Amino acid sequence: MQILLQDLRYAMRQLRQTPGFTVAAVLTLAIGIGLNTAGFSSMDAVVLHPLAVPEMDHVVTIAEQLETGGNKRAALANYEDWKAQSRSFEEMAVYTGADMSLTGAGEAAHVRTTLASGEFFGVLRAQALTGRVLGESDCRAGQDEVAVLNYGFWQRQFAGDPAVLGRKVELDGRTYSIVGVMGKSMQYPSDTDIYLPFAPTPQQRENRSTHVYFVTGRLRQGVTVQQAQAEMRIVGERLAQAYPATNLGYGVHVEPLLDVINGELTPMYYRLVMGATLFVLLVVCANIANLQFARGIARRPEIAMRTALGASRTRILRQLLTESVLLGFLGAAGGLGVGWAYLRIILVTMPPRVARFMSGWSNTSLNGRALAFSLLLAVATGVISGIAPAVQALRLNLVEQLKSGSRGATGARGGGRLRSIFAVSQIALAVALVIGAALISKGMDRMLHLADGYEPGKILTFTVTLPQARYDTADKKAAWYAESLTKLRALPGVKHAEVATALPYSDNAWLQDCAIENRPVMPGKFQSALRLTVSDSYFGTFRVPIVEGRGFTQSDALGSQPVAVVSRRFAEQYFPGENALGRKIQMGGLANSHEPWLTVVGIAAETRYSTWSEAVEPAVYLDAAQMPAKVTTYALLTDGDPLALAAPARKALAGLDAALPLDMVMTYQQYLHELLMGLIYSAAMLAVDALIALLLAALGIFGVMANLVGERSREIGVRLAMGARREDVVSMILQRAAWLTGIGVAVGLVLAFGLAHGVANLLRGVSPNDPVVFTAITTAIVGVALVASWFPARRASRIDPMVALRDE
Repeated sequence: MQILLQDLRYAMRQLRQTPGFTVAAVLTLAIGIGLNTAGFSSMDAVVLHPLAVPEMDHVVTIAEQLETGGNKRAALANYEDWKAQSRSFEEMAVYTGADMSLTGAGEAAHVRTTLASGEFFGVLRAQALTGRVLGESDCRAGQDEVAVLNYGFWQRQFAGDPAVLGRKVELDGRTYSIVGVMGKSMQYPSDTDIYLPFAPTPQQRENRSTHVYFVTGRLRQGVTVQQAQAEMRIVGERLAQAYPATNLGYGVHVEPLLDVINGELTPMYYRLVMGATLFVLLVVCANIANLQFARGIARRPEIAMRTALGASRTRILRQLLTESVLLGFLGAAGGLGVGWAYLRIILVTMPPRVARFMSGWSNTSLNGRALAFSLLLAVATGVISGIAPAVQALRLNLVEQLKSGSRGATGARGGGRLRSIFAVSQIALAVALVIGAALISKGMDRMLHLADGYEPGKILTFTVTLPQARYDTADKKAAWYAESLTKLRALPGVKHAEVATALPYSDNAWLQDCAIENRPVMPGKFQSALRLTVSDSYFGTFRVPIVEGRGFTQSDALGSQPVAVVSRRFAEQYFPGENALGRKIQMGGLANSHEPWLTVVGIAAETRYSTWSEAVEPAVYLDAAQMPAKVTTYALLTDGDPLALAAPARKALAGLDAALPLDMVMTYQQYLHELLMGLIYSAAMLAVDALIALLLAALGIFGVMANLVGERSREIGVRLAMGARREDVVSMILQRAAWLTGIGVAVGLVLAFGLAHGVANLLRGVSPNDPVVFTAITTAIVGVALVASWFPARRASRIDPMVALRDE
């Protein structure tokens, strides 16, 4: 310890004696470590630890799974059997979501509720911040009028009022008493505002065909996910044999809750961003190593004297590495400041409507794990950036160094090679990062403009959820839509006003089983299509051509023959070689046999309703006047500012129902922008990483060329004295720079091709061999590197031969 303290004191004196080097190195390290710390903090909050759940690896989700692939929510009767027949779980809970209208707490508001069974909070081991959580006694008919608030909703709607317990609120006309508020770390499901007890009826408990419930469970100690999966597969097979009409073709899938929360895309984007920031850190290490090489040349006399006085190579190496690690810790200290500022920017710029769907996002901070990560990076960067310069500094001819002193302090050939290797690696990493960032940005830009044909900047959208208590019949829902559209279409500036359960590229359309008349489906086999409920003028407003038959008309009223328009894909898939017009279909299949049979009256052109998927699913359009939905999106098209219609629209609809809130009021363009917010953030972070890497690479090539000029100043002086032209000197230096740049670009292109194929798998429409991006980025980086080399080359050409020879 005494020797270590002695090394630290000496290292601090050495760094104080070279303030220019120290400041440059610390700032560079602060940027690299700060970016990595910020990226890790965000990933830790969203991906690694989104919930403060004890033994998170023991919590799983259980879902029904089709033999053809894809998970479905569970049927309640099957859940009851899972609880009774399985032995792998300590507890099992069921819950479902519901959109409701909140009254009695200020202005009417749309809220997202989670109806949870009494075991729900026990499975998650979640406790209330104040008050209590829901229990099994609350999940009984007549005793279920209690509510627990989500922390974020408590802050937004009640301003964090600690006296909120006992207050009454109305949800869809029913009164609930608030009994608890959850802590900030309880963000599951992520979009929940209020938790309510789930008190199913006997009919619901016996239903095996309505798959609308989510199931979570906590594994017993010593039971693995694989063991639970094996047991549940047997249970699923047993239920399929007992109830073939509803369960044949369904299996049971057990998956860790953390995997379900993260999904597929979020971890991939975070790994991509963390990979990019680690690339930046490697560029930083290479940059610091080159600075250390230059500093090591000046310290050769000191090292030679210490060696002559008896210091061993190990002792000197340890001292040099101590200085490098100390630099790393200083850089980490600065990096915490950079990381904090970077995180603040990320958190502040994230729209609240998007953040609420990301479990753990609001818990993002520089916590203890982030601090430990930054310290680990400090040690790693210190060793990585310092080991090669330290070893090189020890490779000296002691006699010659002592004989020549500081005047002979020139770099060894090996040191020059290592500096060149580091410069090449900086350029290679910068090429890969910049090309990867450019491809993601190009793909993001393309996805942002997918819906341009619908003029999204001229459309105002908002969502309305009709409370079941006041709109409990199809007549009432249909009357609301008819009256509301009449009011909205009469507003000044409104060209078209439509309703739809999903707009193109909105990712809101949902698949539903369907049946075709006189074409029974074998047990275990399924056919499905997107279910879309739209108003009569939807096809014309959103430019969806009717290629055969007709669209919806005013005569398609609630009491008339139910009709449907199907997509061309639906007709080709389910009526190959036949005429689909006049055929009858039923949405819902076995799960909703009460649904009416619909006569196909038209075939519409294909329209994409998913932003992320290239696949075009078959679609069935229902008339909102005949089969009105509970939740719909309004779209108001105007030639002026769409947001200027928000206030008149609210006023017009308030005249019909003042207690009905409008949710997510924004332009269609803003909606699509928020839908891609995760991708936009990833692209922005990659762009920052790429620009920093490019800047550091330029500084790296500048430093190598500057050192080269300094080391070869005598040679350059001799050349000039012998009659060499100054243009030849410039050419010599630039040729060396071009050689290093060319190697770096070649290696970087190889890395970029691999990265490009990974990006192409993440984003639709991204070409992994995009010639424009590869050519433009390569040309730009070569230009930046040569410009950075021009300044040392010009300095070399201005060397005075007599001064250079006299100094030697």
